[in-house]
Amino acid sequence: MKLLPWSLTALLVASPSAFANIDIQFDFSYDTSGFFNSTNIQTLNAAASVFETRITDSLSAINSGGLNNFQGLILDPSDINQTQTLSNLSVAANVIKIYVGSDNLGGFTIGAGGSGGYSCSGLGSFCANAVDRGQTNTTGNSATDFATWGGMISFNSSTSWYFGQDQAGLTNTQFDFYTVAVHEIAHVLGFGLAPSFEAQVNGSNFNSSETGTVALSNDLAHWAPGTMSTVGGTPQETVMDPDITPGTRKYFTDLDYAGMAAIGWSVVTPVPESSISLNLLAGGLLLGLLYRRNLGSRRQTVINAYA
Repeated sequence: MKLLPWSLTALLVASPSAFANIDIQFDFSYDTSGFFNSTNIQTLNAAASVFETRITDSLSAINSGGLNNFQGLILDPSDINQTQTLSNLSVAANVIKIYVGSDNLGGFTIGAGGSGGYSCSGLGSFCANAVDRGQTNTTGNSATDFATWGGMISFNSSTSWYFGQDQAGLTNTQFDFYTVAVHEIAHVLGFGLAPSFEAQVNGSNFNSSETGTVALSNDLAHWAPGTMSTVGGTPQETVMDPDITPGTRKYFTDLDYAGMAAIGWSVVTPVPESSISLNLLAGGLLLGLLYRRNLGSRRQTVINAYA
């Protein structure tokens, strides 16, 4: 998989790319508190389009049935102290399934998410396909690619959220739901968590041909605080560093996309957009890692807010 050059990033609502393949689908079956409504679902889908319009990988289907049983494992997005087993999970070709909900996460935590775990029984060929989804070298210390069936994201039910698709109404007392959703979707897609990410961590730096050498945060799963890149040629703090404050919206930067390419996703040039609006403020969100491994589950991330 190869990163192709680009000059502009996608806007909040981006025009579909003729090349894009992946389809991020959200499942609300664990949204037991009714956190999601038509407004924030639209914004969640807009966050997904950041990746759907730029990533062209072809992922094979997972078809459970008969003796073949692929089980997904997630932390319950409405109670992250509980684990949910998704028996006989089937996922269509090119689809990545993300279970979403809300929980009172406590303290300064405003979101948690990551790629899902799994167990598998049945034919060896079925399980190999379910894990790799048609990609190659996705596991182990020398992994160069990444594939996932999906995962989970939980948003703090007690956070003061701004759910708008544009930032016109965003105030300095609210956290931007769009920015946090984009950040957590990137973690579901393996940023900071995939074996192919970890394989390129050297000391406190991330080293790849796509990104060059980039300093990492203390958890080794994010760019270092204050890491800068560009959006359409305009300087901006990266989305995948650990800093943001209330009243801030950030867009996925060139370096953020390069990081996705470095772990194995095929990232293409975006459809040109006529304009882009940025609201750049000083940051203050700190992200850490919550390590949960269950039968091959991948790590979950938590995002902590500092007003």
